[in-house]
Amino acid sequence: MIRLRHFLWPVAVAIALPLTSHADAFPTQPVHAIVSNAPGTGTDITGRFIANQIGRQWGVPVVVENKAGAGGTLATQYVSKTAPDGYNILFTTGAHFSFPALYENTGFDAKADFTPVAAFAQAPIVMFVPADSPFRTVQDVIDAARRSPNGVTYTSPGTGTSSHLAAVMMSSQADVQMLHIPYKSASQAALEVASGQGQVGFNGTGVALPLLRAGKIRILAVTSLRRSASLPEVPTMDEAGLKGYDFVTPILALVRSGTPEAAVDAIGAAMTAAAKMPEFRELCLAQGLDVAIQGPARLKASAPAEFDKAQRLVDLAGVKAAPSSR
Repeated sequence: MIRLRHFLWPVAVAIALPLTSHADAFPTQPVHAIVSNAPGTGTDITGRFIANQIGRQWGVPVVVENKAGAGGTLATQYVSKTAPDGYNILFTTGAHFSFPALYENTGFDAKADFTPVAAFAQAPIVMFVPADSPFRTVQDVIDAARRSPNGVTYTSPGTGTSSHLAAVMMSSQADVQMLHIPYKSASQAALEVASGQGQVGFNGTGVALPLLRAGKIRILAVTSLRRSASLPEVPTMDEAGLKGYDFVTPILALVRSGTPEAAVDAIGAAMTAAAKMPEFRELCLAQGLDVAIQGPARLKASAPAEFDKAQRLVDLAGVKAAPSSR
C-alpha cells in the first residue's frame, strides 16, 4: 500500500498542475473590444491597431465593435453589463472621468464598475482661430476677453465635452469670461471657426489638422503640458503664459470590476507592448495624437485624480448634460 500511494501521488500532481494552469490562462476564447467612438476617430483607429496586435500576441481573435453615441455612455453601459472576466474590453477616452459629474442615470458607476487596464495614447485639445483672425496669440484672446466679458465667443463639440472643459480650464486660469457656443459634432464646431463665423475654437487635433493644412485656421496653442509631436511648432498653453496648464484626453482601455488580476495584467502587458511598436507611433502622429503609455497599476493610481479634476471643471462650467453623441 505504501508503494502504491507513493506511486499515485506524483501522478495526481501531474494531472492537477496542467488543469490549474489552464484555468488561470487568459485568453482561451475570442475577446471583444467595444469602442465608444465612431469609426474613423482617433479612438477607433488606435483601438483597432491595439486590438489587432494583442490578438496576434495571444493567437486568438479580438473582435472590434463600435458602439458610438450618448457621449460615450452607450458603449460604457454595454460593457458594464458584461461578465467580469476580461473578455469584453472597453476602448474609450478621458471623457469617462467626467461621467459622474456630468451625467445622471447612466445605468452604471464609472468609478466602481470598471478597472483600468492601460492607456496607450493621448489627444491634446487645440485652441485655434480663423486664418485671417486678428488674434495672433493666446494672450490676444485673453486681452480681448478682459476688455469685453463674454464678448469673445468660442465653439466646441458640445456641452461637457473634453474640448469644452479645456476651454473652461483656460478661462478659469486666465480669469476671463468667454461665451460658449456648443455644436452637435466636432467637425461642425471646427468648420464654424474655419468659415469665420466663430471667433475661437477648442477641438481635437484630428479635426483641426486637416483645416490647418488647408490654410483655413491658425492654431494658437495645444493644451498638453509638452508640445505635441504632431504640432512641434505650436506653443503650449503653459508657454503662452498660463503656467502649469495641462489638459489632455487619454485613450484608454477598461474592463469590468472584478475581472481576475491575472487577466487584467495579461491585457495590460499585451497593450503596452503593442503601444511601444514604431508603427503605433507613426499611426498616432498621422492622427495628431501622442503616444502615452500607462499600465494597469499606474492608470489605476492616477484615476482618482482624473475623476476629481473632471468634477472641478464641470462644477466651474456649471453644467449638467443628458447623454448625447459627441
